[in-house]
Amino acid sequence: MNHVLRFSLLSLALAGAVGCRPKAEAPASPEAHHHEGEAHEGEAAHIPLKEVRGLRFLVVPEPRAEGAWYPAEAIGDESAQALVSSSVKGIISAILVPPGRPVRAGIGLLTLQSPELARLKADWLSARARRGRAESELAREQRLFEAQAGSRRELEAARSEAATARAEEDAARLALEARGLNPETAGAVMIVRAPKAGSVTAYKVQLGQGIEAGQELGTFQVAAASIARLELPLPAPENWLPGAITDVRKGNGQRWRARLEGTPATLTADTRRLSYRLRLLGGSLPIPGTPLEVHVPLAKTVVLPQSALQQVEGTWGVFVKEGEEAEFRPVRRGPELGTDVMVMEGVKPGETVVGEGAYLLKALQIKRKSGGEGHDH
Repeated sequence: MNHVLRFSLLSLALAGAVGCRPKAEAPASPEAHHHEGEAHEGEAAHIPLKEVRGLRFLVVPEPRAEGAWYPAEAIGDESAQALVSSSVKGIISAILVPPGRPVRAGIGLLTLQSPELARLKADWLSARARRGRAESELAREQRLFEAQAGSRRELEAARSEAATARAEEDAARLALEARGLNPETAGAVMIVRAPKAGSVTAYKVQLGQGIEAGQELGTFQVAAASIARLELPLPAPENWLPGAITDVRKGNGQRWRARLEGTPATLTADTRRLSYRLRLLGGSLPIPGTPLEVHVPLAKTVVLPQSALQQVEGTWGVFVKEGEEAEFRPVRRGPELGTDVMVMEGVKPGETVVGEGAYLLKALQIKRKSGGEGHDH
């Protein structure tokens, strides 16, 4: 009897303990977590403007066609650079002009002693003398024939000899003229002259060195540069086609009109940019290597102050005002225009964005996303 009573009391105690245990909460569903994350993200994206001081707003203007000045360099065209060479063999006897000194066209740069030139001159002198003798003999035979004191056979022989002598003289003369020399003034010394106004950039020979005909003796740079070389980053300017006219300027204010000669098909190997050539039209041309600036027409887009664009987590954007809140909106950033920047897409004319103080909203948004500020729920 006692055993049965103890067992009943123990059963009642266990039942009471189970009844008093609190019920376990049901696990939160994935949808609940998703909605909670959206709530936090929404709070981070929409920032109350009353919390921030020092903001200035601006209305997004209508798109306009813009242009920007890009750095360029004055270079000579294909005819602006030349090789210094000699048309005959010889030995360098003097260097008349040092590298880098500006000279006029025709000024002597080098002199060389040339046995080959002396031989060519001697050949021409001999041929000229033979022609003179042959023409004198022809004149004598002509007089004898007319006086019936000479034969036709001897006259024809004299004519043939004179024609041969004239041909030999012409060949000797052409041999000198083909080397750019005047047979009358050519001698054993040859002067290598400047092809145009400019300067020698470097010599590749020394005094006393023997050279061959056509050997490169140095390089020559024309004094004036008629080409402006320009390199632009991607994307390429739209509707900027060969033949387009634009402005080029120098640091001292000098300006030229220039014509676009072609558009690049590939990127440059070293800078990975687009290389353009513009021909300067008229005026006093700059010297090669002069820094220039080229006015490049750009697309018709919205232009905003650079202070309005902020980069958040690697994405450029602006803070758009919506009522009493601001929302970060990604945009596609274009080329810079001084203190402004082109916005290719992302905003519409008439919207209100934060112009000055946008960096404050950026800091606040990053702080909220990182959980650095508490929220009441």
